[in-house]
Amino acid sequence: MNRKPVELRIESVTKQPLLTDFPTTIFANSKRRWQASIRASRALLNQQSLSGYAVIFQEILPAEFLRSIDPTARQRAYGHLPVFWAWLAQILEGNASCSRAVSLIQSWSRASQLPVPSPDTSSYCKARSRVRLSFLKAIHRNVLAVLIRRTQEEDLWHGFALKAIDGSSVQLMDTPANQKAYPQPSSQKEGCGFPTMGVVGLLNLSHGGWEAHKTCRWNRHDSRAASSLVQYLGGGDLLLADRAFCSYELIARCQQRGAQVLMRLHQARHKALRWNKGKRINSHERLVIWQRPEWRPGSSLPRKLWEQLPATLDLRLIKLNYENRSGEQGELILVTTLTDDVRHDGIELAELYARRWDIEVKLRDLKTTLGLEFLAVKSPRLAHKHLWMGIIACNLLRALMQEAAKKEGRSIWQLSFKGTLDTLHSSHESFRRFADKPRLRKRAQEQLLNEMGSKVLHLRPFRQEPRAKKRRPKSYQFLTKPRGEFSEIPHRSTYRKPA
Repeated sequence: MNRKPVELRIESVTKQPLLTDFPTTIFANSKRRWQASIRASRALLNQQSLSGYAVIFQEILPAEFLRSIDPTARQRAYGHLPVFWAWLAQILEGNASCSRAVSLIQSWSRASQLPVPSPDTSSYCKARSRVRLSFLKAIHRNVLAVLIRRTQEEDLWHGFALKAIDGSSVQLMDTPANQKAYPQPSSQKEGCGFPTMGVVGLLNLSHGGWEAHKTCRWNRHDSRAASSLVQYLGGGDLLLADRAFCSYELIARCQQRGAQVLMRLHQARHKALRWNKGKRINSHERLVIWQRPEWRPGSSLPRKLWEQLPATLDLRLIKLNYENRSGEQGELILVTTLTDDVRHDGIELAELYARRWDIEVKLRDLKTTLGLEFLAVKSPRLAHKHLWMGIIACNLLRALMQEAAKKEGRSIWQLSFKGTLDTLHSSHESFRRFADKPRLRKRAQEQLLNEMGSKVLHLRPFRQEPRAKKRRPKSYQFLTKPRGEFSEIPHRSTYRKPA
């Protein structure tokens, strides 16, 4: 029996999803996943924008870098990142109060839908003390790397990176811990003065940023404190310094690092100098050889390292005539390791030494403009961190000035530090809304740099600016005894000296 073949016909069946309630983002393609990751990173950046400062400095301190060095495991109101930006805002706003910093953290917590902390400043002050010094040093290194990377050939001097070194001091709160580490000057009575912390800083004149610093007691000689800063010098560096740093040890150690020096001759060597000794270059220049002195117990180097210094130094002396602040004529002698008078003219070196004064101006920016002459901290440990924050703030401003100067085709030394800071103050709050809008942020950043580039210094040569006070102080008594023992003398219009 013949059977017909059976034809099997399969009807097309429309597939229906089994899990209909699942969101479609689970089945998204790679492009959608990439867009979602971008939105998530922008949202996180917006949460970390404690103020407009975080948005303005985003290219210098990216959020990814800060998260990589953040030792805190979770985001919180008084974590390292919120405290860092609040602390930075304090310093940029003239060393403002801790209450101002807490108000910034409250605003950020409210915008990030986090619990708003109490207005009491004690928690914030404790959080500042918990900020690790290694965290601040990592930020400093990153900002400094940006400054060095942006340095151009015209910022150098004959291929040398100019660096200057100088010392200064800041006052601390009168607490037992501060007095023990950094005692007040002996001329002040006990309970009537403030602990004084000495600071020796190394400034890079190619971009204006602080590269390193060393703290010490106010009465410690600058050259001894500077010995620990030699490690930050290297080949291609030219160090400018005043006569306090003109020592055999410092010059020899700089040469061992491959760096050159240009300093004013120390007054002790100046008095004992016999100009007719050495090899004559011209009437104002001579080549001399210094012999290594004998090791002394007070030296910053042990005897073994001292004997490793070169036995002699070949140096060049340059004699100059100058006029001091009183209008009197004087004689100034420079000493340098640049002994080739053909490649480096003596007059040119004399003009270069005048740039050493730039570090005095930068110390004024740090202490007076940013208000760091007095550090309102109760412990030396927190004083060191506060100083690091001040140096980071200075370097961040220098990075903005460097970018603005390049955009305007000017030198960074033509721009005003105070003008840049004023422009930052007036604009930083408007940047907060640009945290998740990169195009608008870039446009606003360009406008900000244009404004900063227009803040040019108006140089007024031969202008006399004596160090004198014009405003008369209030006629209050001086505190000649501790506050618990001092008794105020009644008065009507003026105070009189106590008997």
